[in-house]
Amino acid sequence: MVGMRAKESEPSDIESGGYRHCQSLLKGLDLLAALNRLPSGSASISELARLTSIHRTTVKRLLETLREEGYVTAESATGHYRLTFRVQRLSYGFRDTVSITETAWPFMRALSKEIVWPCSLVCAEGDNMVVRSSTRSYSPLSFHPGMPGRRLSMLSTSAGRAFFSFLSQEEQRTLLEIIRTRNDEDAAHASNPDWVSAVVDQTRKRGYAINQGEWSEEPKFGGIAVPLMHQGRVLASLNIIFLLQAVRDASSVKRIGDSLLRTAGLIEEQFSKRQQGGRS
Repeated sequence: MVGMRAKESEPSDIESGGYRHCQSLLKGLDLLAALNRLPSGSASISELARLTSIHRTTVKRLLETLREEGYVTAESATGHYRLTFRVQRLSYGFRDTVSITETAWPFMRALSKEIVWPCSLVCAEGDNMVVRSSTRSYSPLSFHPGMPGRRLSMLSTSAGRAFFSFLSQEEQRTLLEIIRTRNDEDAAHASNPDWVSAVVDQTRKRGYAINQGEWSEEPKFGGIAVPLMHQGRVLASLNIIFLLQAVRDASSVKRIGDSLLRTAGLIEEQFSKRQQGGRS
């Protein structure tokens, strides 16, 4: 099976990150999408080949791979392939991200009004963080217009450190292995186990993460962030960004951190109620 996947990985355009497109993955996703669009959720190899313009032999090979992994099942009587419930797992993280963002927004507005500095909700995307929502347009001290969608460092920003520190040890190890393969400041951090351990221990002890200009892209800015948790799992980070020259003393940092912790508690409580309501 490993050999099959390697054979299917055909080079295409090279992205800016240096990675080649994996055509087999794209074709497999096309097959899942085609099955999902059909009213019955099932189709024959010939029908899928026609719908996706993928050669029948490739369709068969990809479907058998998806079947072995549990994403589709084959009906012996008709020869059709059908989606399984395992496909729903692919959207779990997305739903949580959307739901936590919607839940957090009014609390973020209130927090930003209280402390003036802009507040952002930041979620993990692979080995980086991505801003999903921000109160920057409502803050008189906003210096980063159009912040939503911006990618942030996992280990050099407060948002990333807050998220990383509250992952399980297994999740942390996996992320560190990925980050070490890069050629940037995060790779250097990930290769220093003592540094990683110190950041995690300090963040967990305080309850919030701090960045005081360590991120090379924003050396004049600091950040404080807390994790947003649900059932023992970290979903996102709630982040405050400020000018270092304006927030210098430890008492000011602690005041922002305490406000973030209080707000995070309110968001988590409301999120849990919404999740319970959705299951009732």
